[in-house]
Amino acid sequence: MKTAAITLLLCCLPAFAQNPDAIKYAPRQILLVDPTPGTEGILPMMFLADGQQRLEFIPVHQIKESIDKGGRPVTLADIISILGAATEKVSQLQAENDRLWKVAMKDAPKPNTVIVQQPNQTEPSPFEIAPQQQAEASARRQQALQAWMMMQNRNQPYQLPMPVNPNANRLHTNCIANAVGNSIYTNCN
Repeated sequence: MKTAAITLLLCCLPAFAQNPDAIKYAPRQILLVDPTPGTEGILPMMFLADGQQRLEFIPVHQIKESIDKGGRPVTLADIISILGAATEKVSQLQAENDRLWKVAMKDAPKPNTVIVQQPNQTEPSPFEIAPQQQAEASARRQQALQAWMMMQNRNQPYQLPMPVNPNANRLHTNCIANAVGNSIYTNCN
């Protein structure tokens, strides 16, 4: 249940982060509730141990004890900031990947290029970048699929045309086609 709740929460985060109400609800804690009757809610809490934060899932009846032990409930603001940091990291990795591709392709023949200097623009927010990155990833997947399909078509053997039946004008013609390996042989009686 915990894994499903976290997965659902992470999948819905971009919608939460773009919602103007997210700021209003940011200081509130996250409570995971199972829709099955008779099950107890779970509160994700952060604990600091040996200088490292660790995440624990605490049942509702143990929340007070966990807070007394130094636990801090995870808030929507925590989730939004983690999502923003992850989006920024993805952007950094994409920029690094692009830089490495340029280094790797420096020996490739270069076509004539024209450099157009763009006016300074404000950087888009991580939430504006995410849909663009998803579209780029989808385009890369589509291009890889098309390349794979082209490779599949390239490996087909050459097939000889069907031979002319010498007995085509006769009434009682029996032709049998036999396939041996990649070749087809026709025997007409």
